[in-house]
Amino acid sequence: MTVFAMAPDGARIALHELGDPDGAPVLLIHGFSSNAQRNWIDTRWGDALAEAGLRGIAMDLRGHGESDRPSTGYTVPHFLDDVDAVLEQLALPEAPGGIGYSMGARLLWRHAGTRPHAFGALVLGGLPAGDPFERFDAELAHRALRDEAEPGEMESFVVELAGIFPEHDPATLVTLAGEVSHTLFDPELAPPSVPTLLMTGEKDRRASDTRELLPLLQDGRFEEIPGRNHVNAPVAGSFRRGATRFLAERLRG
Repeated sequence: MTVFAMAPDGARIALHELGDPDGAPVLLIHGFSSNAQRNWIDTRWGDALAEAGLRGIAMDLRGHGESDRPSTGYTVPHFLDDVDAVLEQLALPEAPGGIGYSMGARLLWRHAGTRPHAFGALVLGGLPAGDPFERFDAELAHRALRDEAEPGEMESFVVELAGIFPEHDPATLVTLAGEVSHTLFDPELAPPSVPTLLMTGEKDRRASDTRELLPLLQDGRFEEIPGRNHVNAPVAGSFRRGATRFLAERLRG
């Protein structure tokens, strides 16, 4: 069953339960152009969470999945407010764990860094040390969507991702990427202080520099996801097992 949290601007944020309903809570946040169903539910994360005694709550980012798709309102502060709204809606008796992938990992890094008591431990997958949207031209990408221009490398990548799942609106996702790019990810501004596991695919060219983030963390470690790239790492059994084992140990402690 899908329930919704209400963001401060009125956007509805869809939430999906998986794993052990009586376990320690974990918020899961997918990457750009994915959604909770594709990233977590269809890929056996529920089984891994249940086996570790964890209750998963997977949110659809605004513009994705079953969450609302406003015409604007995709800045980083909007996404941070959405996580606040979800945590308020859940009214959990304890600080949850967090699992994020790619854009979801950047969001959790930013949220935990500025709200140090919100999460008890984090697993961040596919997290680059820089911002992949740094050289993104939203206007050019919109024109490319309409076959009116030849996109650059970054625009081509975003346009391709935006159209990968039929349940999404490509124009909305291009707008989202453009608004997010106005606040570039700077991991040095406010790193998380809670125990954090970084996990990146062995063949991930888009997050090959994840290890560079370790010195910024008070309690951090890194695990490679063997044989995986940025796109297929979320479905890896080693990712599921490593993430759930790490959180189960820390949230029960």
